[in-house]
Amino acid sequence: MKIKNILIAAFVTVSLAAPLSAAENTKWVEEFLRRYQPAAEATASAVSDSEIGQMLQTGAMSIAMSDLINMMLDKNLDIQSNRYSPRSSYYSSLVFYRALQPSIRFSGTVTKNSTQNNSQLNGTATVSRQTRINTTTSFTQALPTGTSLAVDFTMGRTYSNSNLSTFNPSYSSVLTYTVGQHLLRDRGRLPNTRQIQTGQNNQKISEINFEIQLTNLVVSAQKSYWDLVFAGEDLKVKQRSLALAQRTLEENQMKVDIGTLAPIDLIQTRSDVATRRDSMVTSTFSVTTAEDQIKKLVSADKDPSMFLLKFTPKEQPRRPETVSIPTLEDAVRVALENRPEMRSAALDLKNKEIDEKYTSNQKMPLLDLTTSYNQNGTGGTYTPRSGIGGAAGVPVPGGIGDAFHQLFTYNYSGYSVGFVFNMPLSNKAAAADHDRSVTERQLSEARMRATAQSIMLEVRNALTSVQQSHARIETAQTALELAKLRMDAEQTKSNLGTSTVRFVLEEQRNVAQAETTELQSRINFTKSLIDLDKSMGMTLRNNSIEVDKALQQSSLTGYKVTVAPAANQK
Repeated sequence: MKIKNILIAAFVTVSLAAPLSAAENTKWVEEFLRRYQPAAEATASAVSDSEIGQMLQTGAMSIAMSDLINMMLDKNLDIQSNRYSPRSSYYSSLVFYRALQPSIRFSGTVTKNSTQNNSQLNGTATVSRQTRINTTTSFTQALPTGTSLAVDFTMGRTYSNSNLSTFNPSYSSVLTYTVGQHLLRDRGRLPNTRQIQTGQNNQKISEINFEIQLTNLVVSAQKSYWDLVFAGEDLKVKQRSLALAQRTLEENQMKVDIGTLAPIDLIQTRSDVATRRDSMVTSTFSVTTAEDQIKKLVSADKDPSMFLLKFTPKEQPRRPETVSIPTLEDAVRVALENRPEMRSAALDLKNKEIDEKYTSNQKMPLLDLTTSYNQNGTGGTYTPRSGIGGAAGVPVPGGIGDAFHQLFTYNYSGYSVGFVFNMPLSNKAAAADHDRSVTERQLSEARMRATAQSIMLEVRNALTSVQQSHARIETAQTALELAKLRMDAEQTKSNLGTSTVRFVLEEQRNVAQAETTELQSRINFTKSLIDLDKSMGMTLRNNSIEVDKALQQSSLTGYKVTVAPAANQK
């Protein structure tokens, strides 16, 4: 008897502990509650517009790279919309826990029936009446190992007008424990948790896709910032060039007035002033275009106030002497470790391997073993009779408590053991499905190698671009110094009367063009560092951006880019 009690207690303990194994590597209570009542989405907290309002009073806003990135993370419409894909994938992955969720089922029936008596064996004179009430409570649980557990409790009450009934009304109770196990097909954790594992991997892939999209937006914002820096500095170059031309025009006008210069020489100077003024106007609108591109990145819908601002960059392009450029070997190693595309390809390969193992398992025949143990109890008002249909004795009162008591005395019990074996005579469909999964796994491996090769080429091209931009800075600076020397020399010759106004103006234009070229080379060098960061998968890390926070936060208070020039740090 004690052995039976121990076995029953162990079975109940396993049944209650089953959900813990179903949610492996997770906190079961949190996971269980989350399935039925998912956590509410974080409410998007509105960004305070007080700073922007103050800036609108002056119409100007000094902006650093960190400010731009923070505003983009908070306001950019693409980021706001892209956040929903990982959330959707997360909830989709929870759906696959349904097969392993425990469940409790309650049911009840009431039956009342009256029939004309057609046999003396019914125990009534004319009409047979019977009332039956049945209630059933069932607990079921599927385990990741392919084991199924079930506990069924049935309680019935029957009342009849038959004088053959010993218990009337009678109560019957049955408690049944059932264990089923897949022995071949669907045996083990992988076949039964395949969809859960694949769903979790797909959720991670969705987060990686968001990381790639976020990286591209950050890179776009960084380059737009440096485009604005170039446009602003180039406008200053054009303004200095125009001022120099106007000063030359004034000097030439004085020479005409005193008779040392022919009036016809003023025409070329005036033409050159008009040309430089046109270039300055073009540069002015280039600044506006660069500002609008930044405003698009950092503004949300129904927020037109942002387009009234004028941005003034705080930072200057990076100088080569302040930058440590990695070797090709180090850059490739870091890229293969950090690029989200490699992590996405690895997860896709893992999904294909899971599918291959699952389809291999499905080629096996079905062999299931089922065992059950049941306890029975009977109770009610006992009426002793002298023989079949004989006179009734004094009734002994009883009820449902007798049925429960007898149920747990273990005097009335039973068990059953059974198996099911099913083997298809032709297994072509399962074999074809397995061959498909093998082919897809091989294709995923090939794609992963191709991705690695593409990343290595991208890193090499980015390093080449950095080295080329570095070299062009040196040549542009040398060309600028020589252009200034030529301009000074031509101006001296003009003052001595050995040169003409045309050559002086030409050298001034050459200096302005050399300044623009030198500025462009430094901007290109800074942009090449941005591309190098992207190729190495370091863009978000170097800007102190965490993907988890970017997925959940929609306010600047959630995180800050801590270092202003972090966009280009190595």
